[in-house]
Amino acid sequence: MRTFQVETVAQTEFEEAAAFYEGKRDGLGLEFVDEVQRVLLRISQRPSFPTAPIAQVEGGVIRREFVDRFPYVVVFVETDELRKVIMIRRGSSSPARWRSRI
Repeated sequence: MRTFQVETVAQTEFEEAAAFYEGKRDGLGLEFVDEVQRVLLRISQRPSFPTAPIAQVEGGVIRREFVDRFPYVVVFVETDELRKVIMIRRGSSSPARWRSRI
């Protein structure tokens, strides 16, 4: 089984987004947290992904998973040994943002 990690910057983005949604409506931040947690669990436990990677990197690929109900994506690096979340951002974010984190 691969090691699973969430980069500190991605965790911070996640927490800031949850606070933003909670400020919009009581309970909405918790709903966002639940949806992102589902994605993180899927990334950590799924043996393989049927979708094509969004980029190739030395020793692995970059993949993204969409968050249900919210316009967010979770971007992660996948190698034979590791899946590392590098970004939890709005889906409209520029690819340059995640490329700078590799």
